[in-house]
Amino acid sequence: MKKTLLSILSFLSLTTFSQWQSTPITFQGQDCISAFGKLFSSQTNFNNLDVSTDEGTTFNPSNTGLSSGVRLGLVNGPTLYAFGGNTIYQTTTGNNWAAMTSVISATDAVKAMAVMNGTVLALTNPISGVNSKIYQLNGASWALRSNFNGILYTTIKNLNNTLYAGSSATCVLKSNDAGLTFTNSSTGITPLTNFFDKYIVTMGATSSAIFCSTLGGRVFRSTDAGATWSLVYNIGNGSSTLGISDFLITSSNVILTASDSGFVYSTSNGASGSWVKDNNGLAKVNGVYQTIKLALTPNYVITADRDGKIMRKSLVQLPLGINENTTNSFVSSVYPNPATESVNIEAVDLQDELNCDVVVRDILGREAGNYKMLNGKVRINLQSFNSGIYTYQISKNNTVLSNGKIVVN
Repeated sequence: MKKTLLSILSFLSLTTFSQWQSTPITFQGQDCISAFGKLFSSQTNFNNLDVSTDEGTTFNPSNTGLSSGVRLGLVNGPTLYAFGGNTIYQTTTGNNWAAMTSVISATDAVKAMAVMNGTVLALTNPISGVNSKIYQLNGASWALRSNFNGILYTTIKNLNNTLYAGSSATCVLKSNDAGLTFTNSSTGITPLTNFFDKYIVTMGATSSAIFCSTLGGRVFRSTDAGATWSLVYNIGNGSSTLGISDFLITSSNVILTASDSGFVYSTSNGASGSWVKDNNGLAKVNGVYQTIKLALTPNYVITADRDGKIMRKSLVQLPLGINENTTNSFVSSVYPNPATESVNIEAVDLQDELNCDVVVRDILGREAGNYKMLNGKVRINLQSFNSGIYTYQISKNNTVLSNGKIVVN
């Protein structure tokens, strides 16, 4: 009887833990981003921008210097950008936002941002009319880079070091000159008569493929840099908006998506049939999930929905491809794991190898440390590491020999 009760309690605990969890942000969180080791959420319709230093457990206002609601743009080096209307803001701390000097007309609104070759770009669309523009950041001010009459771009993205744009009618366009000119790159994206299926919402890239999504709920994949595309996922019904709003690609090339069908992911490079929904505990808005933005913290995947709710789920409950000792040639071990102050990585079969490198990365793929392995062993000081899940990779002469994971408490 006691064993049965313990089994039931364990099952209930696991079920609860595997669900999406609510956070204090239940109204003003239609956008989210991770920066400076913190989680930010914002609401475009109100001057609400909040920050969490504990991965969504608590939030505090972080809107000093903002005059209206903003969308969170991107992180470039030490700077986080946000935008609202024709104004772009910047911060290096997550608070004390400063409006940047701009030449963007009051009749235009910033739509999206991207970084190409270290230069920050901003896409604008007119409040009324059809005339997209791209501005580039020169020093501390913005300057017009390109002007496109008669077309509306919906987004711009740096996909594997090439700039792509989505549009409201001509699908995907590609630029080989960092946004000065674009050419149509939509072969294979079915030009259906339904407006929703021609409207590109967002784009993303793994190391070997690029993806675009439509307002009608279709995901297309290209493995030849946009020359041709194939349909790999579809939640649409052909007559309404059931869109996929955001792609987030992990360092191990797992594709996470936010959509009107909820949270969907693929661990197989987006291949058809590999997409999995995980909505247990997610809130619905008017009968559908309507998740629109994703972020990753060291221990959680974060979602934001159209109703302003921020939800989170533990990464250990998701198959994000962080697997110790994969198909590489040499077995390595980690101890202690989890660790707090320091961790040892040991590969017995590499005791006689010299000049082996060990690179440690966080869940976003950012390098956290680079070390030399001596006699098959390395000891890593974790004092500067935030809590979370990290991956390590042992290599020699650019050949990967072993990899695994480290959990830092």
